Amino acid sequence: MYRFLRFPGWKYNAVTLSYDDGLIYDKKLVEILDKYSLKGTFNLCSELLSQGKFLKKDEATKLYGNSKHEVAIHGAKHLSLSTVSSEVAIRDVIVDRENLESQFGTIIKGLAYANGLYDDNAIDLVEKCGIKYARTADSTNKFDLPTDWFRWTPTCHHNAKNLMELVDEFLSATEIEYFWANSPKLFYLWGHSFEFNNDNNWEVIEEFAKKVANREDVWYCTNVELYDYVKAFERLEFSVDGKIIANHSDKDLYLSYYGQKVLVKACGVTKINE
Repeated sequence: MYRFLRFPGWKYNAVTLSYDDGLIYDKKLVEILDKYSLKGTFNLCSELLSQGKFLKKDEATKLYGNSKHEVAIHGAKHLSLSTVSSEVAIRDVIVDRENLESQFGTIIKGLAYANGLYDDNAIDLVEKCGIKYARTADSTNKFDLPTDWFRWTPTCHHNAKNLMELVDEFLSATEIEYFWANSPKLFYLWGHSFEFNNDNNWEVIEEFAKKVANREDVWYCTNVELYDYVKAFERLEFSVDGKIIANHSDKDLYLSYYGQKVLVKACGVTKINE
């Protein structure tokens, strides 16, 4: 049946960002994202906070804790999970999760692999630690939704030479292409805020933000908001003829049903009239 996921408000596009480590340069990055009403996921190393150029713990709490941005795991000590023993890897994830959950008063679901390194064993350990999604550093230059949440591949790094060309491609689909699209599109940008400082190119993120911001066809979300929304859609229950839809999640879900816009309210049952 032609029932397809759409983002909130029946939007066809989503933009999310993911930035690692938790250094002092995140302050300027958050200021830019807030200026353009974009949302980011910040992957922190809790046992490195207050050291060197890492944010002090109270600075991190103030910067991310009172914002619309997400906090996720990057390893308590920023260890490459595929290069250490299972016991050490588990500790790096569990301690980081415990520290960040205590610090920010929320359940931490996400992770970015430190140094971009992972293998099947690392993925197994991460999942057993209660993590729901994990981002790699393997850019795709594509806008697909993830098919493997523990090998979530972003669109590109902010230093990609074709960044703005990708943005243009992302925003250029026609209305008829959107109408028949099996899946909406996601632009996933990643990097480290210290790179803007080292490369003296803060204008890159400013230009990106300005170009993708304030569009009626784009949903601006954190990594976990995207994960939760897609998972809620996957848990929908349909009658045999597809015309009765049960939504047991706490989220309103937006569908395209044979080209018809259908809103499936949270914790309710929706009947489709043809």
